[in-house]
Amino acid sequence: MKRMEKRKPLLMKGLMIVLTLAFGMTSCNDDDEKKGTPYNPSLPVVIESFAPTEGMLSTQVIISGSNFGTDKENLHVFFNDKEAPIISSSGNKILVLAPKLPGKYVNGELDNNCQIRVVVGDKEATAKETFLYNVQTIVTTVVGGDKSATSYPLGGENLAEVQFNNKMERNLVIDSENNIYFIMDVGTSDPYSVYVINEASGKIRLLDSDLSSFLTTYFLAYDPVGDRCYRTATNIGFNETYYYDRFNDFAQTRSFTLSWVKDDGINDQPEIDGWNAFSCKHSMAYRPSDGCWYMRVDQGYFAKINPTTGQVTDISGRYDRRHDNHGSGFAGTDGECDGMAFDPTDDTKLYFSMTGLNAILLYDFETEILSVYAGSNTRQAGYLDGRCNEALFNSPRQIAIDNERNMYIADYDNNCIRKIVMETGYVSTLAGTPQKPGYTNGTGDIAQFDHPYGLVLSKDGAIYVGDSENRAIRRIAIE
Repeated sequence: MKRMEKRKPLLMKGLMIVLTLAFGMTSCNDDDEKKGTPYNPSLPVVIESFAPTEGMLSTQVIISGSNFGTDKENLHVFFNDKEAPIISSSGNKILVLAPKLPGKYVNGELDNNCQIRVVVGDKEATAKETFLYNVQTIVTTVVGGDKSATSYPLGGENLAEVQFNNKMERNLVIDSENNIYFIMDVGTSDPYSVYVINEASGKIRLLDSDLSSFLTTYFLAYDPVGDRCYRTATNIGFNETYYYDRFNDFAQTRSFTLSWVKDDGINDQPEIDGWNAFSCKHSMAYRPSDGCWYMRVDQGYFAKINPTTGQVTDISGRYDRRHDNHGSGFAGTDGECDGMAFDPTDDTKLYFSMTGLNAILLYDFETEILSVYAGSNTRQAGYLDGRCNEALFNSPRQIAIDNERNMYIADYDNNCIRKIVMETGYVSTLAGTPQKPGYTNGTGDIAQFDHPYGLVLSKDGAIYVGDSENRAIRRIAIE
C-alpha cells in the first residue's frame, strides 16, 4: 500500500483560496446580520459551489447555494459520512469546519476525496465536485528523549524536565482520563518503578517504587470496564495482582492471587523450562463479555483468569502440548506475546502479537481456531506493506484497536508504527522511517523511532508510543 502523500498547492492557488474564504466569510457574516432566507420545504435544496476545495481538519469551508435555511438545528452537512460542525447559515451560504478524517477506503486504498452533502429536513443535495481532505500525521515527544540521562524522576516534576536513565521497554496502559502508566527499571537495588503521566496536567507521578527484580520483572494491563491499570509479575510462580485506584488517589490495591490449582486439587501450572519460568507472562487482555482476563504464556499455553477467585484455567484446547494431547502449543513454543487486544465490536475475536513468529495472530473463541491474521506464516521477519497475508513485520510488540477497527502495531525491529485497516485487511506504515532507527519529530513520513515497544490509544484518537531506545513516550496525532 502506498504511503499517503501530502499535496502541496502552488502559492498563488493558496492565496486565492485564502482570499475566497475571507470574502465568503464576510458575505456570510453580513447575511447573518440581516434576516436571512428561511428554508422552504416546497423548494429543492441546491449546492452551487464551495470553497476552498481542499484542506485539513477544521478548515473553514463556505458552501454556496439556495434553500439551506437559517435554522442550524434543522441543517446538517456531511463530508462523506462524517458530519461537519456548522458555524452559521444565511440561507444561501453555510460556513462549516472540515471534520476529522472523513476519507474512505476503496479497494484497500484511502480515498480522501470527499462528497459534500447538505441535508435540510427531508431534502438533501450533493455537490458535483469533491473536497480533498489533507491528512496530517504528526509525531511529537511527550516526555524523555535524552539517551545520555543518568537520573530518573522521583515524582512531581514537570514533563518538560523529565528524562529517564534507562530504556522504555515495557507495555503502556492508558485510562479514560488519558493517564498513561508505565514501568521503568531505574537501576537501583530494587529497580522497578511504576509511573503515571498526564499531558493535561504536565506532571509525572511515582505510584510504586522499589519493586524487586529477584527472579522476575513486571507488566501492566488495562481493565476497560473498571477503568483500572493492573500490575502483575512475569514469573510463573509469582501470582499477586494489584491495581492502581485512580478514584482513591491511585492507591495500590491488591486485586487477586492467581491459582493454577484445578477443582480436583491438581496443580495445573504450565511446565516452563529453566530460566524461562522467571519471565514467561508479558501481557493480558480483559474480555468485557465474560469479565475474565486472558493471557498467552511462553512456551505455548493459553490461560483464562477469573478475577473474582483468581482461578486460572489452561484453555489451550487442541493446541495443548501437555496431558497426552501432543499439541503444537498455543502459537507454538517460541517467542513472546507483548500485545493483546479484543476486537471492540466483537470480543469473540482476540488478536495478539508474537515476536518469535513476526506476526499478528487471531484466536476465535467460537471456533477455538488460532490463525495468522497478519504477517508471515513461516516466521519470516522483514518489512513490507500490503494485504495482511503479504505484509511483513519484525518482532511486533504492543497492539491496540480503535472503535473504527483500525489496528496499530509497535513494529519493534522495523522502528516504525504500522496500521491495519481491519475492514479491508491492508497494512500500511503510519509513522517512522522503516528499518532506520533514530529520533526525529515531525510528520509521519520523516519521524523516526528507535525500537518502539509500548502503544496505546487515547479516547480522542491520539496514539502514545513507548520509544524504547530513545527513552521517551511519543505522541502521534492523526488529523
